[in-house]
Amino acid sequence: MAARRSTVSLAGDGEYSANPNYGYARPEALTELCGVNLLERLLRILQRLGFRSAMIFSTTPEIIGAELAKRSWARQQIIVHLASGAVRPLTPQLVLEQSRSDRFLIVPASIYCDGRLLAALCAKVSSAALIDSNPPEFVQSLIRNPCGPAFVTRDFLCALSPTATFFEELKNKIDNREIDIVDAAEEDDYIVSMRRRVRPLCFSAPPEQSRRVAERVILDSAQNGTLDLPAYIHAPIETAIISLLCKTRITPNQITIGGFVIGCSATAAFALGRIGLGILAALIFGIVDGLDGKQSRVKIETTELGKWEHHLDDLIEYSWWTAIAFQLWRSGLFPNVFYFFTLLIGSHVLDHFARRRTKRAKGRLLDDVAPFDRAFRLIAARRNVYVWILACGFLLRAFPQSYTVICGWAAFSAAVHLVRSIWICNTQGPHVVGSRA
Repeated sequence: MAARRSTVSLAGDGEYSANPNYGYARPEALTELCGVNLLERLLRILQRLGFRSAMIFSTTPEIIGAELAKRSWARQQIIVHLASGAVRPLTPQLVLEQSRSDRFLIVPASIYCDGRLLAALCAKVSSAALIDSNPPEFVQSLIRNPCGPAFVTRDFLCALSPTATFFEELKNKIDNREIDIVDAAEEDDYIVSMRRRVRPLCFSAPPEQSRRVAERVILDSAQNGTLDLPAYIHAPIETAIISLLCKTRITPNQITIGGFVIGCSATAAFALGRIGLGILAALIFGIVDGLDGKQSRVKIETTELGKWEHHLDDLIEYSWWTAIAFQLWRSGLFPNVFYFFTLLIGSHVLDHFARRRTKRAKGRLLDDVAPFDRAFRLIAARRNVYVWILACGFLLRAFPQSYTVICGWAAFSAAVHLVRSIWICNTQGPHVVGSRA
């Protein structure tokens, strides 16, 4: 399969344009994992890496062409070209005949490959190939070496036998150490936004008996880390739901809209004094809120709009605390509730300040800097924790008191985070983001 970026900048080599990337598309490329076939998944990843054109060579162009003809909004920014007619095995000469570019990303279409590994290849100055020197035991049967993807220069291709199969020549170069390598086992596997390590993998189309293992890899890679206590209960429920949703045409944005409706329903219930219904809707929202992000990561359907989704979550969350305060004040159960509401909002502002300060200074989220921060995240003031406290207060017929508790807990958590932020920024070296353990 081949892809092209509008421009590519590499240190020491200036700027390059018209960067095609080639590889074979075989029927195995249409193996479906979590609702997306391997070829489609690679195209979506390449688009998100900045590529805007793809050329695909296949020994079965009719089958591949029929698949590519299907409309896909998740890769609509990448133009796909399919070589007409069945082509011979991929050779250096065939690659060179297709473009006058100086650099090529060559990727077999029948593989699953983490986008971070392709990005690492593209960041290389000289020719490089992808290997995995120490694959995890549970996927060893799926991984082959070399893995297949390679980022090569025109000079490298010219030095190869023009009629030999490219991947055989590449393997010889790797065995003779005549090409740089990107080792998946050595790549930094920490993802700041997910607060966890996710081992990047590249493996061939799995046989039917191993497909469940491959899908488990994809589903697990979509799970955030360093969770609060309620989220540890939500996580397996969300994953079970996504394992079904990913095989439908439901998009992450549609899930977000559904979550928004549920969140607004909770707000309305709180404002009208239907506290039990409001808490039930809030508990459901806690699960639904995790589905859109997982769906987008599993199916490679991330969008720029999706990056703003957490702002919508904040709006819904604050509408709950406002509606509850209004209801408690109107009912006379808690005349001074707005003093506590002000404390809650002020604590959140202070907490966000501490978090931004830590991330800006260290490149890592405050919740995942040290063991203490990860432990405190379990019980720290957050929406899920608030809802559980309010649910307990409702069941114990002490709902006004439970609102006092969440406001006080918000202030305490903000104070802890502020102290930790000051300590981390003033006593540790820059950027504690991680090396491999």
